[in-house]
Amino acid sequence: MKKRILGIALAICMMIFCVPMGVFAAEAPIFSGGTGTQGDPWLIASQADLSALAEFLNSGNAEQFDAENAGVGNCHGYYFKQTADIDLTGVTWEPIGYSGSYYFAGNYDGGGHSITNAVSTGKVDPEGYATAGIFGWVAFGSVANLHVKNANFVATGQNNYSYVGGIAGVCYGSSIENCSVVNSSLESKRNNNNNCAGSIVGYSTGGTFEKCAAENNQIRTMAYGGGFVGEVDDDPDYGAGNSTFTNGYVANCTVISETDDSQGTSFSGGFAGEITDSTLTIQNCYVYQATLSTVGNAVPQGTGVFAGNLWGGQYDC
Repeated sequence: MKKRILGIALAICMMIFCVPMGVFAAEAPIFSGGTGTQGDPWLIASQADLSALAEFLNSGNAEQFDAENAGVGNCHGYYFKQTADIDLTGVTWEPIGYSGSYYFAGNYDGGGHSITNAVSTGKVDPEGYATAGIFGWVAFGSVANLHVKNANFVATGQNNYSYVGGIAGVCYGSSIENCSVVNSSLESKRNNNNNCAGSIVGYSTGGTFEKCAAENNQIRTMAYGGGFVGEVDDDPDYGAGNSTFTNGYVANCTVISETDDSQGTSFSGGFAGEITDSTLTIQNCYVYQATLSTVGNAVPQGTGVFAGNLWGGQYDC
């Protein structure tokens, strides 16, 4: 139901107008080379580089890094290039960016490489919102050419939403292109109802998705679960525009929505768990052999090959 993200969207807007751009509060990590420009991106070549990027965002040290002086911060206008497959076995992973204050606004090019064996119980912000994914929040940025394999992500909200996705927990006014998530387990929970999980992202408002694939994943949620995205919520009040999905697919994914909260909601969709207030663009997307179920006492609950629930208004696809 209508939630939740508006307050954080307003916080992002406050960041845009209030962050001073003249002085950097911290130095950027060295990474494995590069200067962060489009022609000379920062190079992500190892576990250490990837972890340094997460620490850079989550510590707040990237808050004033804004190459275009747009007032967005958080690496807006900076570029990253992954140059090797990265195995996160043995790493206690925290997502890159995790809240409406500390989000990733840069441009990450995975270079066609993979990130494998990431395990995370997510990160909770001071307001109780929890995210898990390689990225937690991507806002005003982009992720491309990245392939996530064998991930195990779980996030539990503390009296607030949890967002879980293989690429990102939340996609806010950003693009995700030519990415895939395979053979992964993705679960959102909360100490009561309302949370969302999807193979690519848990939650999208104004996201642009092109040439993305989800295969052989297990998605579990207490509210909104989708083979591709847990929830699409393009409320005009959020100011991020409408989500678009082009040339994407879901294959052989299992989506389970389960809660014992009789006042909660429980929806499973082959592509999206719930779509709210949306005028969607969907082209050449399909769902193949999805296994969908809802369990528990929630009213309402439902499943759908494309969407588990369409809520609030009319839909143009």
